[in-house]
Amino acid sequence: MKTAVFAVLSVGLIAGSTAAENSAVVPSDPILVAQNTIPIPRERPLMVEPPRAAPMGESPGAPLDLLQGLNIDPDSAFGDAAADLVRPDRQMRLAARLSEEGDMLVDGLAWRIYRAQPGVDGSFELVEESDASAPIFTLPADDYIVHVSYGLANTASRVSLREGPAEQTLDLNAGGMRLAAIGVLDEPIPSKQISVSVYSSEQDEYGQRKLLVEQAEPGKVIRLNAGSYHVVSRFGDSNSVMRADILVKPGQLTDATIKHRAAAITLKLVNEAGGEALANTAWSILSPGGDVVKESYGAFPTHVLAAGEYSVVARHDEKLYSRDFVVEAGRDAEVEIIAQ
Repeated sequence: MKTAVFAVLSVGLIAGSTAAENSAVVPSDPILVAQNTIPIPRERPLMVEPPRAAPMGESPGAPLDLLQGLNIDPDSAFGDAAADLVRPDRQMRLAARLSEEGDMLVDGLAWRIYRAQPGVDGSFELVEESDASAPIFTLPADDYIVHVSYGLANTASRVSLREGPAEQTLDLNAGGMRLAAIGVLDEPIPSKQISVSVYSSEQDEYGQRKLLVEQAEPGKVIRLNAGSYHVVSRFGDSNSVMRADILVKPGQLTDATIKHRAAAITLKLVNEAGGEALANTAWSILSPGGDVVKESYGAFPTHVLAAGEYSVVARHDEKLYSRDFVVEAGRDAEVEIIAQ
């Protein structure tokens, strides 16, 4: 059963990159992909902020997750107490950008500086942090791990102050994703009726994905490292669910619009056509194959169902009543069962 249509609009280069010509690729239904040039917003419309001072290893994007490949020398002479007494202070100047071709970011950054030498327990000591766009840190001559986050996008690098002051620009290799949900008539779905979540594209040995953003707010930019992400959109509380993999490119904003083909269906059990709904009724909505789609209890429950064919069974006073019905996308309806 085809339940939804998904449209992805991948929007052009972020500030500082060259403009691309408009182009459109229209594969077979139900996916539409287009591209033009719209810069990512400069404000901070972040859905989820990573913890600002969480212990190492407990928060997504902590430097401990990014240390592979960095040149860390735990046996340095700077690690002993005698060296600590004579080390001069030196300045570290930092900046960040989304991609190598992009402009420097001017807000929304969170910086953390860690000593590069791990402690006895393997943890890295946090020595400084800042929210400035281009911070200047004054630190004893030593090696450090610099970690910067921009929303959920983050990266880390090793910086040495042993030979003198240092100046470094970190490339986040990040972009943005902005989500929206609409009905079959292209009308926006009220936010209270929609639930959109963003997951990692990778699955663990049990087929589970890591949840990155829960209840993403429509129209808000989610800043992420470049890569593929799995998006799940649920309209209502039943089976109108859409899944898609979305690619976020460095320095670009990807707009993803999810179109649900569904309708709101109200159920009623009556003694006669057009009569008053009977209370204390249990309901079961079934697929053509007999699978339970939704169960509820009440006089006239309402559920959003994906377009298609269904059967409904009403149980009242230990008697069962049933009928078949069809859901047409975008056409809310009332399904009435006469208790006979």
